[in-house]
Amino acid sequence: MQRRPLLITIILSLSVSMSSAVLPALCQDPLPNSVAVPTQILKTGINLTTESVSPNTAQVADIIGLTEVVKKLQTLRAEVSQLKGAQPTLENLSLRQDYNDTQEQARQIIEQSNLEIDYVLAEINAERNLYGEILSSMISNRDKLVARSNASSYYTNGVLWAVGEAFDIPTYKVPKLSIPSGTVSILAGVVPSFFSLWAMHQYNGKKIQSENEPNMLAKLFDYPTTKEVDYPASVLAFLDTVPPGGTSKKTRKDQLIDRWLTDQNIPSFTDRKNKKLLDAITAAVSQNKGLSIDTLSARQDMLQQLAGEIWKMKRMILELSMATKGDKTL
Repeated sequence: MQRRPLLITIILSLSVSMSSAVLPALCQDPLPNSVAVPTQILKTGINLTTESVSPNTAQVADIIGLTEVVKKLQTLRAEVSQLKGAQPTLENLSLRQDYNDTQEQARQIIEQSNLEIDYVLAEINAERNLYGEILSSMISNRDKLVARSNASSYYTNGVLWAVGEAFDIPTYKVPKLSIPSGTVSILAGVVPSFFSLWAMHQYNGKKIQSENEPNMLAKLFDYPTTKEVDYPASVLAFLDTVPPGGTSKKTRKDQLIDRWLTDQNIPSFTDRKNKKLLDAITAAVSQNKGLSIDTLSARQDMLQQLAGEIWKMKRMILELSMATKGDKTL
């Protein structure tokens, strides 16, 4: 067998080693702003017509401490159903009372979980309303400034060209007037262009001092939080667990952050480890000129998508409610 040249062997070995090193990195760190049309992530997999709950719902049952209660309820329901037509005894009454108590316990757990979800969503909604108000004001000020810049460009263009042409009219008798005519004509092109460039520069709006008041995104990026923006244990555990049955081994929180990172509709979020960027997005650290239209738009989109994923817990809570009534099994 003919031996391969040494150079080819070295190149092939380097290619294999580079591939083994680069491909996992690419899988872990998706390219920023690489998805033009993002799709939904973290599907619940719920089918209301099936007899058993979905794997995601079973996971939520474990998180909120409902699994053992529902299993006990299913066992008691089967025992109580066998008592139909039987003579009432103390044992039968005790069994029915145990069943009713367990069912009430399940309802309380479900109601508590619903309120914990609403607790998080209420704060997210309040923050989005606040950021929306600030964003509208900054966009309005930006639009006024751009409009004034454009108006100045139109006015100076018209006036300077008119003056330049006025100097040009008598040049057949006074040729020296062609000098100021040309000078003013040059200005007629330069000055409006300056105003146009200024208008383009103002498109992103002014940047102002950012707040020092952490929002609901702070917890997701491991920033310190206040009592107002902390998460109930059930919602935080839901975000910090890996969805069952999926191809990704990342938690819901990390998959959500990856989605923000790859989304072209959030162009300002390009690095999940950039402290300066995260300081502004989470509002955890005050920065000079840290608050801008781009920052507020990113917060709005990220909070909205975060709320959407947390809302999906409601679908699983419904399926668990059906399981407590006997419409599904866990």
